[in-house]
Amino acid sequence: MFLTAIAQSFRSILITFIPTAVITFLAWAIAGSAYASTTDPFRGAAWITLGAHAIPFNLAIPPSGSVGWFTYLPLGALALPAFGIGVGAKRTLERGGSEIAVWIFSACYVMQLLLLSLLSSNEDVKATWYWVIAFATPLTFLVSYIAINQFRFSAPIIYLLKIWALLLGFSGVLLGISLLVNLETVHQLTTVLQPGLMGGLLLLILTVLYLPNFFISTLAYISGAGFAIGLETEISPFNFELGKIPALPILGALPTGEHPWYFLGSLSVVLAGAIVAYLTLDSARMVLRQTITLFSLSTVVVAFLGSGALITTELGTVGPSLWKFPLILISEFLLGVGLIKILPMIRFRLK
Repeated sequence: MFLTAIAQSFRSILITFIPTAVITFLAWAIAGSAYASTTDPFRGAAWITLGAHAIPFNLAIPPSGSVGWFTYLPLGALALPAFGIGVGAKRTLERGGSEIAVWIFSACYVMQLLLLSLLSSNEDVKATWYWVIAFATPLTFLVSYIAINQFRFSAPIIYLLKIWALLLGFSGVLLGISLLVNLETVHQLTTVLQPGLMGGLLLLILTVLYLPNFFISTLAYISGAGFAIGLETEISPFNFELGKIPALPILGALPTGEHPWYFLGSLSVVLAGAIVAYLTLDSARMVLRQTITLFSLSTVVVAFLGSGALITTELGTVGPSLWKFPLILISEFLLGVGLIKILPMIRFRLK
């Protein structure tokens, strides 16, 4: 059972490591390496594998050696490790015959990620061991638990998933429209980069993986909470303070100033609250209360996942605020709930 868990955890990591190794090897073969070492593509694959698990990196930026953090990681990349963990957990259960084997598999998976971080670290890039454990453990055990258990979600969780699907889906549509409107700016940013064929492919993959992060920032913008791209910056319908930005084509969708009318997009959050309140009118009050509680907690999680630092000190704050985003979204959601609860009472009194 123990050997089965170890072997399967190794195979599950390879599901993420092999595609990234192919990409880094091709990039190394085409672009070369500053150190001309054949270990560079494998070290790069290890870093991408760790980053795909949302594990942050501590960097010493050459040539000055100034310390930076890379915590603004692509949320879309979580899909590949989640798939590998889920498949590995199911196979471990089939071959091991008990859930204990699955938990051993999960622990071995985390330990192998820890080993990968230790082997790939150098003076410039390092994934600190305690961050590996802190981020990889909940992800691995949660995905394993969901993979081996067939259960129906309760009504509050279903409502929560629908709420976020509505809000992030609407944000994605707005982001797409903004990209089409600012297509010339996007083209100019792409021209500045001059990525070439291989670089263009990698840039496309990176952009797709970062889409969930951009959806969260778009939601933060239309809700009025705003988001940052660097220290002492804020981009919201009522405030526009922007410094230097990375030359990423998708950032061509950024607004060019203050646009108070864009705050009307916050009605999507109010509408989400109203819809949930309406759908739970005939249910027990506890369903609505649990949905509100879960939504409130999830806004903090989403704000944390959608924000971080992007290597340099100037880009030390990227994404929505960890306190503004939850506070404003919760307030707007409760406004929608309150409207559905209060309007019938007002109508009844008027009669």
